[in-house]
Amino acid sequence: MKIHGRFVRLFMVLFLFLFLLSALYQPAQAGTVVVKPGQFDHFTVQLPDKALAGENFIVKVQAYDLNNNLITNFIDSGKEFRIDAGGSAVVQPMTLSAASFSGGSANISINSRKAEKVVISIREAGGTVPVISREVLVTPNKLEHFILQAPTTVRAGTRFDIRIIAKDLFDNTVDDVEIGRNLKVTASGTASPGMIGGSGIDFKNGTAVATFISEKAGNSFIELQELTSGSRGRSNEVAVTPSVLSLFKVQAPKTATAGEPFDLIISAYDAFDNLINTYASSGAGASLTTTGSTKIEPSSLAPTDFKQGQAVVRAVYEKAEDITVLVKDANSDRFGKTGDIQIVNAAPDHFVVVTPDSAVSGQRFKIKVEAYDRFNNVVRNYNLAGNEVVLSTSGTSYITPSVILPTEFISGIAVVDVLYDRAESFTISAKMIGEKRPGKMTITEKEQKRETVSQRTVTPVVEKPRSTEKTMAETTPARAEEKRPEARKPEVKKSEPKKTEAKKAEPRKEVPAKTEEKKPEEKVVQKPAEQKKEKPLQQPEVKQAEKKPVEQKQEKPKQPEKIVEEVKPLKPVEVAKKEEKKPEPKKPEPKKIEAKKTEPKPEIRPDVKAEAKADQLTAVSKIAAIEAKNKAMLVINLSDVQSQFEYRDAVETRSGKEWLKLALKPAVRKTEKAFKFKSSFVGDVLVEEDRTGQNAVNIYIELLPAGVTFDIERIRNTLIVTLSRP
Repeated sequence: MKIHGRFVRLFMVLFLFLFLLSALYQPAQAGTVVVKPGQFDHFTVQLPDKALAGENFIVKVQAYDLNNNLITNFIDSGKEFRIDAGGSAVVQPMTLSAASFSGGSANISINSRKAEKVVISIREAGGTVPVISREVLVTPNKLEHFILQAPTTVRAGTRFDIRIIAKDLFDNTVDDVEIGRNLKVTASGTASPGMIGGSGIDFKNGTAVATFISEKAGNSFIELQELTSGSRGRSNEVAVTPSVLSLFKVQAPKTATAGEPFDLIISAYDAFDNLINTYASSGAGASLTTTGSTKIEPSSLAPTDFKQGQAVVRAVYEKAEDITVLVKDANSDRFGKTGDIQIVNAAPDHFVVVTPDSAVSGQRFKIKVEAYDRFNNVVRNYNLAGNEVVLSTSGTSYITPSVILPTEFISGIAVVDVLYDRAESFTISAKMIGEKRPGKMTITEKEQKRETVSQRTVTPVVEKPRSTEKTMAETTPARAEEKRPEARKPEVKKSEPKKTEAKKAEPRKEVPAKTEEKKPEEKVVQKPAEQKKEKPLQQPEVKQAEKKPVEQKQEKPKQPEKIVEEVKPLKPVEVAKKEEKKPEPKKPEPKKIEAKKTEPKPEIRPDVKAEAKADQLTAVSKIAAIEAKNKAMLVINLSDVQSQFEYRDAVETRSGKEWLKLALKPAVRKTEKAFKFKSSFVGDVLVEEDRTGQNAVNIYIELLPAGVTFDIERIRNTLIVTLSRP
């Protein structure tokens, strides 16, 4: 093609030379010849070597004939051409008509946003073979942003890489070695990843890799900024999960009550102090132990007990002591522990009474009363949490004092000097008075469910049967004994075998001759004044017990146990002298028995069979009152308590006064009919036998003031009525 063009040009030059030469030699024939370009033969294209992505560049197209003459009148050719550009380049216009050429030239605008090689081809309309084709290299534009590619999940304390790519506006990778020299790396979110190796990042071919690590669990984004251009980039969200279990953190209260649940909050943590919220699926569970002397419940935890890495445990420990709870992982040696937890005793539940092996009738001896909760922990705060404690005995008399105040307990133990006026073997029981109940209500019988009393006995002597003899010793007024000789005649034979035992236990019983006399009861009537002088709120004292056995000793030789009870027995001669001097008392009238507390009972039952039947009934033998600052207790002593014994209570109004009525049955009265106590809670106390003959006894207690609240409780052979103001 090029050779042909040269030949044409040479021919044209030669032709013009000959034409001019002929003109010179023929001056007479001179004229103008216009030579036009020949037919279209080819295009020439002018374009840049490189272009920037996203920017337009111009391609200049020129039409030539066979002799390489620019066809300036190409517009007359009537030809039409199609422009094609490879890749993502956009061509404007896409077709060139003859009218598009001006002076033989036409311009084409091309734009490619992708950094690539663009091939430009010009074809005749309908043709398949390009008239001409050229290539243009489109390079990335200037840096506009960064792309950071990071893993979605990493573990705390573990390194991870982020791939950084420099991009232009059209997302072409920018290959510039200067990019990584002025960068700023920051992190945002709840985690705290940091780049390892400083802030410098080396880019190669527009790409770099940076290494990060985060010890804190959470979510985070990595951000990158080029300070010169202001170009920025941000990674996808990176979730930093906790590492493996390192320890348990256990939260517990400083104090807890034995036997009552308390909360333990157990949390699983890794080595970087991150809560392992996936422990339910990744953990193995834990075991619970203590530094104490017993087990804690529960003793183990399943992984599913942990919700979001924490387990709330309702723990129970029954021993009152200082402990530390240890929590250990089931599959490793990872553990955690609480601080010191003080387990305090629960509410008082029972008592243990420690007594000496022996004591002397009428002389004080020490006993120790220990308060325990239901888990056998000493109730060390009994002085604050407890109530009054009532002492009772299995013997035939009362123990003095019979009430222990809470303030007497030191660290759960009370040491008390007590006195007992009978020489016999007995046990001592202790029971706390129940809480007050609001208003007037019927209290059902409360049996003592647990006997934890230490079974230590006083000096063993004659053990006497609980029958008429017991009532005789427990009756406070002496005049009430006048009726007993006749009723006890049939019982003399029953008590004879114990007379021999009494002599073996106490050698000082040397008054058989004088005990045969049957007039001691009448002489006993002469000594009621000593009983009246004593306060009614107190239990019978030693002197009272001392005098009665002497007189009873003179009554019947068949009651040797009375002789044993006396602290200082009279010599036989002295007893005889006193009996001679004492005048024989007159028989009391029945009507006067009801008028005074010290008067004898209205009836004397000569019928031995009827008296024996009465002895088989529960007997009301004594009533005493004990009053504290805020309450009072009425102690009703019972003897020969039968298995079918029961009682009921009700409130009645009589003569304009309010009375608490206690109906006891089957029962018999073996005490006075009327009592008068100096109390701000209790007025008169009347003891009446049921006139219907149903072997029942009604006790009427005058309530002062009206509306006083009461609580009734039975402790073995005693009914305790606790009274308090509403």
